[in-house]
Amino acid sequence: MLKNTEKKARPRISLIVMVTLGFVWVLVALVPVWMVFSGTFSSDSTDLTRAFVPNDLANGWAKITEAITTVDIGTALVDTFLFTSLAIVGMLLICALAAYEFSFFSFPGKALLFSMLMGSMMLPLMLYVVPLYRFVFEIGLADTYMGVAIPLMVSPLSVFILMQFMESLPRSFIEAAEVDGAGHFRTFFHVVMPLMRNGLITATVLLFLAVWGAYLWPSMVTGQEVEALSVTIANMFNPQFYVDPRVRFAAMLLALIPPVLIYILFQRYVIKGVSMSGVKG
Repeated sequence: MLKNTEKKARPRISLIVMVTLGFVWVLVALVPVWMVFSGTFSSDSTDLTRAFVPNDLANGWAKITEAITTVDIGTALVDTFLFTSLAIVGMLLICALAAYEFSFFSFPGKALLFSMLMGSMMLPLMLYVVPLYRFVFEIGLADTYMGVAIPLMVSPLSVFILMQFMESLPRSFIEAAEVDGAGHFRTFFHVVMPLMRNGLITATVLLFLAVWGAYLWPSMVTGQEVEALSVTIANMFNPQFYVDPRVRFAAMLLALIPPVLIYILFQRYVIKGVSMSGVKG
């Protein structure tokens, strides 16, 4: 009897620990977001360190309007969305093709190339950002949407995730398409890509979140023509230029909306994709 009681108590203790850890994680993740929201929609007389509850919606809308018009956060949002979209389109083509080749075909140096690709995930951007900048500058793409997007298109993590999805596809589909006379790229675009919807959505969401909040590379390659959202918000904290703290909060709140919406809409695909990568990897 005592042993059975102990066995029943252990799952309950584990459940309590998991729920407690989950609750702590939710607090750590959501409290800063709530503070930004409350600080934006609070009156000018409210101490921002004590703005736990919104108390002036009209003032919040005024600060959002000021962030869009005065600080030009609207232009930064549009520019960031454009180069993020270019990076995603390029990633879907480059990384999906790379995953296709690594998953279904054998070629000389395959193991070495795959090892180099996975090893590049361990390299911080600081190690190669200078030669990368020189390359983009020399081909005349500095301060352009494409110049920001091109280095971000190559995502080893996206290749790895897509390979996990492709490994679940029967090779007979590829062979059947070849028997029917489909070429290499026709097989990829008409057979493999439609079956890769979940994997492509997962890679797209993860890259969107990474590119949308990127700071180092956009701060180096952008200037007058392209305004990156992260750089625009960082400039608002420059001591040489005074900006109302609630306008800063409003700008950060506007920057939060797209990634939050994207993740809420596609979170089940992201969770499924990451779990599949973990199990198969």
